[in-house]
Amino acid sequence: MADIRDYITLSKTASSIVDTYSIPDGFKEFYKKVSSNEKKSLLRHFIVNNVPFAFKTKPILYEQLTQYIADKLQIAPSEVKLIGSAKTGFSISPPPYYGNNFGSHSDLDFSIVNEEIFNDMEGEFQNWANLFREKQITAYNETEERYWFQNLDSGAGQIRNGFIDTHLIPNRDLFVTTKKINNSMWLIKKYLEERHKLIVKKASASIYKSWGSFAGRLNRNTENVMKRV
Repeated sequence: MADIRDYITLSKTASSIVDTYSIPDGFKEFYKKVSSNEKKSLLRHFIVNNVPFAFKTKPILYEQLTQYIADKLQIAPSEVKLIGSAKTGFSISPPPYYGNNFGSHSDLDFSIVNEEIFNDMEGEFQNWANLFREKQITAYNETEERYWFQNLDSGAGQIRNGFIDTHLIPNRDLFVTTKKINNSMWLIKKYLEERHKLIVKKASASIYKSWGSFAGRLNRNTENVMKRV
């Protein structure tokens, strides 16, 4: 049973955190020193709920982006989050990438948490997989075909864990939701550069069935990285 006293009795490290953003060494120290029941809150503070580092001087621009994605998909803006180095200011990826600063080489990694959209994406993945196996849809070249074979396993594994990265499904007219999301990501990259001089490598999206699947992936990935740095 949850006891409020267990939640508001903070560790010394947790009590010391007052800033919106961190630095690689600081984040690593915080994560390894806070108590086990404070780690999820630490991640929500630095990775999920704060204004993204990439938009800290233009926070309303970020809100407009999430509103755009929400309006395109007819979901709530609160169901759209930006994570990754654009959120924290540095990469929380396995070595040797941990700590790399956000820049023009970085991605905008959007997370969309909506069961209906996830179900649509799952259906499109299964449709693509069946068509590909039956040779009713073909890749444009050998490189794409090689990725498609990899995506069959990757996509199935992700779906079992309650999420799917949209790049695992071809951007073809047949897959309506996938194409809508991927085209929106392309337009975000294009117009951020043209209108605001914010240059990134690409914008991408991952779709989650629930907040539990979103948090589960974030927690697992961060724990894996922290064991290696």
